[in-house]
Amino acid sequence: MRISVRASMAPGNTLAEKLSSLAELGYDGIELHGDVLDLSDDELAQHFEGSPVQPSAMVGSLQLLNPTAAVRQEGVAEMRRRLTTATRLGAAGVIIVPTFATRPELPNLWPLTDPLKLQWDLLVAELKLIAPDYEAAEIPILIEPLNRYETHFINRLEQGCRMCDEVGSAGCKIMADFFHMNIEEPDIAASIRAAKDHLAYIHVADSIRLQPGQGHLDLKPGFRALKDIGYDGWLGLE
Repeated sequence: MRISVRASMAPGNTLAEKLSSLAELGYDGIELHGDVLDLSDDELAQHFEGSPVQPSAMVGSLQLLNPTAAVRQEGVAEMRRRLTTATRLGAAGVIIVPTFATRPELPNLWPLTDPLKLQWDLLVAELKLIAPDYEAAEIPILIEPLNRYETHFINRLEQGCRMCDEVGSAGCKIMADFFHMNIEEPDIAASIRAAKDHLAYIHVADSIRLQPGQGHLDLKPGFRALKDIGYDGWLGLE
């Protein structure tokens, strides 16, 4: 298992400074998001050339469920650009949070369909467009379930797994975040074991979203479950 940390948490003001700091601290990877992804693919590749710290994953579009069609189309285009970048850099996946809204933003089309069903079907359709490209590159889209206080949509691992099943492509996987699971999953270890066929990335944070050991979350059962299912991918501190 390799250890990564989000770019915003790494010491330093520039990507070069962050990579240097993380190398000294013994980290294996960095998770790319925010201003770091404003750099061109060539610039990013130059930063990582010869560095022991490599990109673990990167954040994709946050607009796949935007109410405006043109914005959603740009979100799909951004996901394709992220795949190009991830392939160039050797990242393990592109993370998506379908929406940060705590209630549906799409219209209620009753009696044809309700907003939640509309969101679900829309995301399935979008992922069916792009997941085969990710599958061919062997770099998955990583759906991240969040807790109910951050989003109303896809809160638990089983919901993410069901989404992957409907998309029907190995280019669609899920990630598990211990902070969110602590709120949403009745049994973290059982949920991890049940999601083993779709699980491709891990975030870890304690109950108060600080580093492990700073809160009350018992990580051992979840880590034991990861060992039991043979997970040997990235573990990202968030």
